[in-house]
Amino acid sequence: MHNRLNEKKIAECEKILKVTFSNKKYLIEALTHKSFVNETDRSRSDNQRLEFLGDSVLSLIITEYLFRKLDLDDEGILSKLKATLISDTMLHQISTDLGLGNFIQLGRGEELAGGRERKKLLEDLFEAVVGAIYLDAGFEKTREFILNTFETKLKNISIKDNYKDYKTIFQEITQKQFKLTPIYNTSENYDNNISAMEFNSEVSVKNTVYGRGYGKSKKMAEIEAAKNALEKIKNKRIK
Repeated sequence: MHNRLNEKKIAECEKILKVTFSNKKYLIEALTHKSFVNETDRSRSDNQRLEFLGDSVLSLIITEYLFRKLDLDDEGILSKLKATLISDTMLHQISTDLGLGNFIQLGRGEELAGGRERKKLLEDLFEAVVGAIYLDAGFEKTREFILNTFETKLKNISIKDNYKDYKTIFQEITQKQFKLTPIYNTSENYDNNISAMEFNSEVSVKNTVYGRGYGKSKKMAEIEAAKNALEKIKNKRIK
């Protein structure tokens, strides 16, 4: 006997998600693994397409949140934060915390193999649910679901503690060694070829230039200069 969804289980899942679907077929599809389709009715849809959609929607919502919430010009730091938030490990944890594995329809073989606790399956399941919510309720409702679900994770984001920018790291090194703060000499230049302003920066300590950087803003140029300075002094002490 296959573990088919019924109205009670669907309602229970909606309660956990704090989302009521107008069209239940989206949720049912999200909770249907390909192994169940292969063993029951191949005309049914499994959750692979929804997982594909949900992956992109989730990425966009988290990216938008980080862009609006954090005043950072360094896209590398933003990318690291996003990668952490939507990592396989994070999605597996969230899916497990929600108990989504209790609702997925599996084939007998997958069930016996412990599919309900399989990491990849649970990651994909969460993304499929995101895709289902998006199709059923639209972008704003999906954003609300994501931000509520990730609330604790988002609150724990700390740039200073976990993802210090290059200027901060370089300054900590120079202050520790010399009790000196790096000096940034930053200028702006107008590039006629692209009709835009570009900033050039060089960072020095004790009258020695350790890094140069370029960017669309003063802050970005200085961060790039600090990044290059850190590359220069890697495994070396500032002289």
